[in-house]
Amino acid sequence: MPLKIFLSSTLRKYVPGYDPTKGVNFVMDGKRTVTDICKQMNIPADKIKIIMVNGKSKSPDHILKGDDRVGLFPPVGGG
Repeated sequence: MPLKIFLSSTLRKYVPGYDPTKGVNFVMDGKRTVTDICKQMNIPADKIKIIMVNGKSKSPDHILKGDDRVGLFPPVGGG
């Protein structure tokens, strides 16, 4: 089962044709961290504030498994 990656708001612009209802399927080929996947998808690390893997907060150096669900979120402002 491929890794499933979901992008929030402004991060979506880095993946042409991104469909928020489907996310991105990513086939793992060895050990990969969240940072590795982001680099491969051309998403700048400084644009990511929150990383969720299977519903739990993780760090950029977290090693992913092939069936993980990953959510990436940018910094959010408001007031």
